[in-house]
Formats: sequence, structure tokens, C-alpha cells
Amino acid sequence: MRCPYCGGINSDRTDYCIHCGRDLRPQPPYHAIPDQQPSYQQQRQGSPAQGRPATMPQAPAPQRRRAPVMPPENAPALTQPEAPVVAPAPPPEPSAPFPPRTIAQLQALEQGALAYAVVSSTVGDGRKKIVRIAYPKGVPWQQVATLLKAFKEQQEERFDTIIIQGVLEQDTLAYTFTNGQLVFDGQVRLGDLTTNRYQIETGNGFESDSIRIVLSE
Repeated sequence: MRCPYCGGINSDRTDYCIHCGRDLRPQPPYHAIPDQQPSYQQQRQGSPAQGRPATMPQAPAPQRRRAPVMPPENAPALTQPEAPVVAPAPPPEPSAPFPPRTIAQLQALEQGALAYAVVSSTVGDGRKKIVRIAYPKGVPWQQVATLLKAFKEQQEERFDTIIIQGVLEQDTLAYTFTNGQLVFDGQVRLGDLTTNRYQIETGNGFESDSIRIVLSE
């Protein structure tokens, strides 16, 4: 047998060439190993044509709620526009000097009297008449003017004493006066003289700003 590598002559049973030492044993035929095909699962996971695994569809990520944006600490606070402040109207001026020092000044105040309503009219001990009237709260001189007007309209010659008690419209059941009082005493003797006397108090008579007026004619 001739060696296919060096051409030397060898025995038919020789496994190796005695000249070059090459292996003379018959070799199995060569078969090309085909490329391994990806399995069905691999085809589902990756595309051979693209050479990279295909992405599986995924559920959309949950949206995160955005935290409220807080203004910086030094930012000016947002405030609603304030309503314009309306100054209270000034009280009406009296039509005569107040407190009055004469009967004429007292009577001149009457034109500023407020509207009133008679709550009750009773006869007391002796020749005394007590009239209670209700009217809105006013400044002291308006109280005096309203009491004087009520006195003139409720006056009767048969009574020596007439008391006009004023109360506020919301407390007509008050036991005593709360909106001024006028006490008229007729035929008051002062020594050898006889006179008429007016005693007027504003408010309830006990307030710090109450005014007391005493005049005679």
C-alpha cells in the first residue's frame, strides 16, 4: 500500500507509514453538520432574521400621581381682596345746645325726635301717670327729644306727675326704662315759689355715659 502523503511503499496491514509516520487507517466519511435550528419556543422569543430576541408585549406601567406643587416658603400668600371698609355715618347734630341749660333749649330739641309707639299707659298712686314707649336706639339728645315729644302728646292736666319711660324695640317687656326716662312734676313748691320740674335721664340711668338733666320753669 502506497502512503498517500509521502508515496512510500508500506504493508497492507500497516496502520502508520514507515516512512513519514502518518496515520493510514481508513477515515469515516465527512458529513457536514447542519446549523442547529432554533426550537419553536426560541422562535417565539427571538427572531433569527433580526438576530436579536423579540420583545414580549408588556402591560402598561401604572401612572404615578404627581404630588401637589407646594409654593416656596418665602412666596407671598394669595389672599382674597378685602372688602372696602365702610365708615359708620356720623351721628346727627342736635338742633340746639346739648345738654340743654334752659327750657327753651330743651324744647328746641323736639324737632329731632324719633318715631315711637306706646307700649302701655297706667295710672299710679295719686295723680301720677306712667307711659312706656318703644323707639329705636339713638344718641342721647335724640332720646331726650323723643321723651319730650311723648310727654307733650300724653300730657293731661289732671295728673301732677307724668313719667315717660323709653324702652328699646327688642325689649318692650323690660321692667324699667332702658332707653331714657322723663319725669315731669307739676306745681312743685320751692319755698314761696311754685314751679314745674323736668328730670331726664338717658340710657338706663346707670351707664357711665348716661346724662342727667334737671330743669325748672
